[in-house]
Amino acid sequence: MVNMFEMLKQATQIRKQAGKFQKILESKVCEVSSPDGKIRMKLNGKMELLAIDIAPELLFAENKLKLEKLLLQTWQKAQKEIEKIIQEETKNLLGDFGNLPF
Repeated sequence: MVNMFEMLKQATQIRKQAGKFQKILESKVCEVSSPDGKIRMKLNGKMELLAIDIAPELLFAENKLKLEKLLLQTWQKAQKEIEKIIQEETKNLLGDFGNLPF
């Protein structure tokens, strides 16, 4: 039979680990570039955009469609990189809880 005190202790441990996990995600930073390198984005593990750098030649009206396409491609690349980081950190966190009774 599962000891109630032990379950509460483990729940507290999970709560602490979840807080630690959030801090880890905030500290992870991903930097990606568009395929041509003219756009760079920096995001943290919470998918917050920290910085964006656009090459000056893309800022002219005739480059509007190219700029939009590159922004979208770069954002999608950044999302995939952050998802990998989240999966890795989640795997690390869950590894600590492999022996939970529930």
